[in-house]
Amino acid sequence: MSITSFSYLLMVFLGGVLYYILPKSWQWIELLIMSFIFYFMAAEPYTVIYLLVSTMAAYVATNYAASARAKEQKGRKIAIVLGIIAVFINLLLWFVLKGTDIWVSLSYRLGIFKPLPDGNNLMPYVASLGMGYYTLQVIGYILDCYWENVKPQKNPCKLFLFVCFFPQMTTGPISRYHQLETLYEKHRFSYRNVSFGAQRILWGFFKKLVLAERAGLIVNGIWGNLNEFTGFWRWVALLLFPVQMYADFSGCMDIVIGTAEIFGIKLPENFNSPFFSRTAQEFWQRWHITLGTWAKDYVLYPLLKCKIMVRFSKFTKKKFGKRIGKFLATAVGMFVLWMVMGLWHGAFKYVIGVSLWYWVLLMLGELCAPLFRKANSFFRIPEDTFSWHLVQSIRTYLIYAVGATFFRAPSIGEGVAFIVGLKEIFQEETCNPWIFFNGSVKEFGITHQDINVMIVAVLILLIVAILRERYGFAREWMAKQLFVFRWFIWLGLFALVLILGKYGPAYNAAEFIYQRF
Repeated sequence: MSITSFSYLLMVFLGGVLYYILPKSWQWIELLIMSFIFYFMAAEPYTVIYLLVSTMAAYVATNYAASARAKEQKGRKIAIVLGIIAVFINLLLWFVLKGTDIWVSLSYRLGIFKPLPDGNNLMPYVASLGMGYYTLQVIGYILDCYWENVKPQKNPCKLFLFVCFFPQMTTGPISRYHQLETLYEKHRFSYRNVSFGAQRILWGFFKKLVLAERAGLIVNGIWGNLNEFTGFWRWVALLLFPVQMYADFSGCMDIVIGTAEIFGIKLPENFNSPFFSRTAQEFWQRWHITLGTWAKDYVLYPLLKCKIMVRFSKFTKKKFGKRIGKFLATAVGMFVLWMVMGLWHGAFKYVIGVSLWYWVLLMLGELCAPLFRKANSFFRIPEDTFSWHLVQSIRTYLIYAVGATFFRAPSIGEGVAFIVGLKEIFQEETCNPWIFFNGSVKEFGITHQDINVMIVAVLILLIVAILRERYGFAREWMAKQLFVFRWFIWLGLFALVLILGKYGPAYNAAEFIYQRF
């Protein structure tokens, strides 16, 4: 079951009706049953065992740590050991099942065994749906309980609901336990929640089915034949893939968050108009927000506060001065953070091509910040103007586009070759933008009408992003408008999805890009 399918919408509708009819104390039980139904229809049923193992490991460790026995000296040691084992079990399950590319490649390089042509064949068992996301949730929950940020959940079924709440099993977001305690609360019917949730789902469908699927046809078509599509075409793929990825990933988030909102559950936001960012650092504060904040809270900050890093920071400040010393300590912490996020994606190409690229740029930006400020002052650049903001946003977009190439490239080598091949646009025979309009796009399975639809869709996304920057959320702004205007907009968007969305018996919408993680 895909979250863009009619069966999913039917399940949400019927589940929503029953949810508000049932006694309030039964609502969380219905959500648990719906999560089981969705999982068994969307994933390999046997993989639910991995979720159960992760949940029970966290349940046993956290409840023992909170028990009276853990107050004694021997009990504290046992509690720590249980906590380490619980975290290790979750990491081991992820590493064996989801990090196949990492350990297969590493084993081959160490000469432990010769992999089959397809390394994934070495692992006959598939990973559970959403494993990358719920694994981080469970680890965060364990650490929060041990740090006494939250109280352990004493009902294992309720804890399992936190782990497998069905909307976020596809691509997250990575929620904290305190954010999802509303799962167990009693919710009354709210027209605002239901209408806002339905609007959010519709907006997600628009992004995914109208824009992302069309952009994907072009990007995949170019990547599928790089020998023929060179020069200008490669620039099209480079600049269009971030649009596809954003529409795809954020569209999924809209459907997920909108679904939860129908049931009165508020999930954390994962995007905040990232392409308006002026710097790469700001971009990563607006893109995949829950992954970034998780890595900061559970990797970066604990690392910087540990004794070794404190000593290292003091040493570097004494040796190189306060500013450089602080920079070096931060650089080490950020390096570990980016390596963790790269490994989380499950392949070395993300570590080398994505994480290392952004880490180097972020550290260079931090180190050279005083020089940039002096240069702006020397050239009298008006930093608060729209034009300068536009230049900075375009620069940030290009930086992200280069790194995002490795999300699409099959390997590091092919990604590097693709980027190097961008210089071919300076050759006269491959620098002809008009080839995009001479009928060649039909090779990708789209028409010029599809191109026009994409342009209009991007403009609509831009308008909504501007409204969000100014009013917080476009829906809040829309709710204050005239009744006729509101319904004209929402019915118009529904018609666009219904008429222009790529779906139906002859078309299978591609899975969400971030679903693989």
